[in-house]
Amino acid sequence: MRPAVAFCFLSVACCFPLLAQQVPNPAALAKVKTAALVVRATTSVSCGDGSEGTCVRNDADVATNVKTYVDGTELWQHFDRAEATKADAILEFTVKDGKTTYGRISFSVRDADTNNMLYSEYRDVVMLENDIIRIINHFLKAVEDAKTKLVSKKKP
Repeated sequence: MRPAVAFCFLSVACCFPLLAQQVPNPAALAKVKTAALVVRATTSVSCGDGSEGTCVRNDADVATNVKTYVDGTELWQHFDRAEATKADAILEFTVKDGKTTYGRISFSVRDADTNNMLYSEYRDVVMLENDIIRIINHFLKAVEDAKTKLVSKKKP
């Protein structure tokens, strides 16, 4: 019985690095000046071919709504909007099934040059507009905290 327990323990322990997320870098986040917004929205639909399960299609309405909600926040007062090829960071919203009660939103901010994660957050959809605004507010708070820490480290 002990070898089986040891095997289970090692199996679980070996999986932890796979589950670990990249630790955001506040110093890099504080230096971001320009950003590009990417929104991906999909919804599950019936495949229509008689197969079991669901298929996925792009949801342009949700993507448009997310962009509108983001533009209604203070995000662009903190960053200059730029094309992805010229931005310091890529801000990406991925919304799955945004019009349902089981939808999911993920938000990530990556350094455009290194692709390193600078910030991430995800949540279940309750009310899409509220969820997007709160995610942006949390992100802006993290940016302000990072800038404060950067300034306090520079002081002798």
